[in-house]
Amino acid sequence: MQSSIVTKLLTLLTIVSETRKPLTFSELVTKSGLNKSTIHRLLNISTEERLITYDEHRKVYFVGPKIFDLVRNAYSGYDIQAVALDEMMRLHALFDGNVTIGLPNGMEVVYLRVLESRRSMGPVQRPGMREPMHCSASGKALMAFLPDKMIASKLDGYNFEKFTDRTIADTRSFLTALEEVRELGYARNDREEYEHFMGISAPIFNYMSEPIAVINIWTVDSLHSLDELTSWSGELRASAERVTSLIGGTAPDIAILRGH
Repeated sequence: MQSSIVTKLLTLLTIVSETRKPLTFSELVTKSGLNKSTIHRLLNISTEERLITYDEHRKVYFVGPKIFDLVRNAYSGYDIQAVALDEMMRLHALFDGNVTIGLPNGMEVVYLRVLESRRSMGPVQRPGMREPMHCSASGKALMAFLPDKMIASKLDGYNFEKFTDRTIADTRSFLTALEEVRELGYARNDREEYEHFMGISAPIFNYMSEPIAVINIWTVDSLHSLDELTSWSGELRASAERVTSLIGGTAPDIAILRGH
C-alpha cells in the first residue's frame, strides 16, 4: 500500500514538473488518471511538505520550493570531472586523441582534466589551461546553447583576437558558427587557435538546461584529418548526453533560446 502511494505521488510530481503552465485540480485529475479523492490526498501531502505550491488566487498548482532545494543540494554535491571520468576514459579507449573536460570561466574555457593520447602530439593542454571562447571548439559548444540575448550581451565589445588565418574574427561569423553548433549538437575547431590543432566538443547541461561543461577530443592534423575527427562526434555526443543524464540535466529547447 505504501509503495502504491509513493508511485502515485511521483506520478503527480512528474506531471506538475513537466508542464509548462500551472495546472488546475481538474487538469491534474485528467492528466494523472487518478480519482479525485486520491488527488486531494496527494495534494494535501505535497503542499504540506512544500513539494507543490497552490496559488489560491488562480486556483492552480505548480512545483514547490522543496523540489528546487533538493535539486540544488544534489547539484552542489558532485564533482563534474569525477562524474564524467568514465565517459572520458571510454572515448580515450575508442579514439587516438586527447580527451579533456572544460568549464566556462567568463569568456574563456578552463580545462580540469586531460587524458593524453597514446601518441605524442607535442605540448598538450594541461589542467588549469585556458582558451578563448571564439577560437576553441569548447568555447563554441558552451556559447551556442545560451539564450540569444545572453550571447549578444557577452559579445558586446568582445575582442576577437586573431591567432591563425582560420580564427573567427567578427561577431557575425561567430554567430553563424554557433548556429552550426546548435544544428550539429557539437562544435568544431579547425586550427583556429594553433596552426596544427583540431578539436570537437559536446556540451554537458545541468537541470536548468544550462551548458556547464564540455567534453572535448583534440588531435593534430599530421595524425588525423578533420573528416576523421568529426566522424568521432557521434560517440562524443553520446558521452556528453550520458553525463548530462547522470547529473539530472537536460538539453535546452532551441526555440526557447531564440526567444520564441
